[in-house]
Amino acid sequence: QQQRVALARALVIRPQCLLLDEPLSNLDAKLRLGMRQEIRRVCKAHNLTTIYVTHDQKEALSMADRMAILHDGELLQVGEPGQVYKRPRSRFVADFIGETNFLEGTVIRSGAGTLLVKTEVGELSGVPGDPTASLADGQAVTVSIRPECIRLERYPSEENGFPGRIGESVYYGEVARYEFFCGEQFHLKVFELNPRYLDRTGQDGLYASVDPEDVVVLLK
Repeated sequence: QQQRVALARALVIRPQCLLLDEPLSNLDAKLRLGMRQEIRRVCKAHNLTTIYVTHDQKEALSMADRMAILHDGELLQVGEPGQVYKRPRSRFVADFIGETNFLEGTVIRSGAGTLLVKTEVGELSGVPGDPTASLADGQAVTVSIRPECIRLERYPSEENGFPGRIGESVYYGEVARYEFFCGEQFHLKVFELNPRYLDRTGQDGLYASVDPEDVVVLLK
């Protein structure tokens, strides 16, 4: 109720701009979700410009029309939530917004908006996170792949596919979280919606694949 009253007091004077600095940090998870939707609804209804400061990535992604990522006082990236999430321009942004897998690699071939990179799991086709960056053949890069973008299959894919096995798995109901081992030590995080491979823990004979547009190549 204190949060709602504070918001009402700020709105009643019809401000041109509203600054909210982590306003939901003291609320429980269910109430926080409801207040996210209420704050966005009120701001849209009053056509109110709002600067919303938060360290909660899901809160930022679900509420923002545009996001700005700051680190040590430096503005790293500005854009729509989907653009920032799918096309991070730096390793920090990719790691800060959501979860991701990082693979070290070397550019084999660069073309018009596409790249072929040699990584620990093999050669992967991908796209540059920063379209203005100049990436040359032989250059060391970092590849970012979101866990939900990786598909698990029983047969190898023609492009961006590699074999492995499921290590530890965690079941959340609608989704499962896997450690997918590519070799003895290196593993990737994989999120599977409507899990089908929970019974394959520790077994070989599975393959992972990812679409080229979900393989984001970043400068080291």
